Amino acid sequence: METAGNMTLFINGTIYLDPYHTASNLLVENGTIIALNVDSRLYPNAKIVDLAGAYAYPGFSDSHVHLMETGYVLQTGVNLIGCNNSDQIAERLAEKAKTVPEGELILGVGFSLRNYDNWTLEDLAKIDNATGNRPTFLGDKLGHNAIVNSATIRLANLTPETSVPLGGTMGIENGQLTGMMRESALIMPWNKIFEMFKYNDIKSGTSSMLNLWASMGYTSIVDLMGGPGARFMCPEVFYELEKEGNLPVRVNYCYTIFSLSDVDEAAKYMGNDTDMVRFVGAKIFVDGAYAGGQAWTSWINEQGGQGLQEIYTNDSGGPELNLNRIVARAEEYGMNVHYHTQGDKAIDAVLDALDQVREEKGEINGTHTLIHLAFLSDSQIERIKSFNGHVVTTTQPGFWNVQSDSAYYYGERAAQAYPVKKMIDSGISVGISTDFSVSPLEYSYPTAIIGIAERGGASGEHSPLSAQEIVSGLTIGSARTTGKDDVGTLGIGKKADMVIYNADLFSVPPENFTKNYPLVLATYIGGELVYGAK
Repeated sequence: METAGNMTLFINGTIYLDPYHTASNLLVENGTIIALNVDSRLYPNAKIVDLAGAYAYPGFSDSHVHLMETGYVLQTGVNLIGCNNSDQIAERLAEKAKTVPEGELILGVGFSLRNYDNWTLEDLAKIDNATGNRPTFLGDKLGHNAIVNSATIRLANLTPETSVPLGGTMGIENGQLTGMMRESALIMPWNKIFEMFKYNDIKSGTSSMLNLWASMGYTSIVDLMGGPGARFMCPEVFYELEKEGNLPVRVNYCYTIFSLSDVDEAAKYMGNDTDMVRFVGAKIFVDGAYAGGQAWTSWINEQGGQGLQEIYTNDSGGPELNLNRIVARAEEYGMNVHYHTQGDKAIDAVLDALDQVREEKGEINGTHTLIHLAFLSDSQIERIKSFNGHVVTTTQPGFWNVQSDSAYYYGERAAQAYPVKKMIDSGISVGISTDFSVSPLEYSYPTAIIGIAERGGASGEHSPLSAQEIVSGLTIGSARTTGKDDVGTLGIGKKADMVIYNADLFSVPPENFTKNYPLVLATYIGGELVYGAK
């Protein structure tokens, strides 16, 4: 008979424990699954959740996303998605400037340029004319480039002679800054701009994005808390929302590091985990943005370069910027690390560093997540497998559509970028993620990702995936990037995190998937409803 406790029984639906196994019902006590396929008559006092014929899955996890910074900018700033030149950007900024007093901040996000190095003083003049004496910081959709106006250049005391961190560049024309900041150069204006942010706006924007992700079917995220040269650390927002009962997804957050000392700074966040908010570890950029031609490759790309190296692999830049030392220090703490690795050279750099630790210490203890992996080789897959689960991955099938014009940089190789099917078939752990806002909102819904993946991208040139493979990546694979094992499946002893759909994801034809079909009916965290469709 029923024992004491807070019990909930989910019945009358198809409950997928993982992509390949189902249960007829599921019993939850105090947020944890305690039994499957029970005789409901033995639990007369349990709260009943009638699924009414719907389909339940383990809650989906977006294992690489930027909700805090994007939520803040979208709430307070200018949406520049669709802007591809200075005229379009200036037009939207001029409208925003009408509502912003002189001297106050203007933010924007989402623009995209074909060639960032072609930004000129004439382009800067258009931005200055639209914004006046309002400090302005505009991030592109990749998160790897930014435009600042002359007011921000003065605020940050930038000159053409200013020393730029490794991997970064500032646009210069005729001995003057053009306002284009690339990769790690972002940190110089960002540190000044960040001081002007308002906490309540950060909280409000973050809450809005978290609620949206819950409505899309996600029950957890890994928030990377910043980009190259732009750390966005306000994890207190997550803890505060949890205390208020207003946190609709589990949050795993990272501390973006740029140097060896940053590992020690990141360690200060260890040991403060709650049920809903967990510190994952560090995140570091090893190379630049694939879609901007900055994947660090062993071969020459179509524009005559080999991409961008964001960190050294030895002491030539000093011990602080040696990836090998950084990885070793993280292992001393037992800290998980997420690595931005697009090109094969970047992937090798991380695997070499891990090999060195393994040779010196005899084993790897932490979880090391390789992110993106545009140009992953067969031999590198075998190297990943040799770490016996301590090296995992997360990638974005949505990028097949988002970055479909990358032949400009990579020629015929672009069609082989992001070899997700090969990764899955090899047996390595593959998480699925969005990297929002690099993936636009319409490609961030799990159902949209499934549709893209099953069709092999918009052009059909990539090896298609099955819905089961994508769901596995959004559940089991993504959970592994956090180093935790209490979510990802709906087994006994797991958290009762679920997403409920009105149709079976494994039976819908690929062409029928959209961002709103199948429809999310509800999401549950620990057996408690956090989102219900109206």
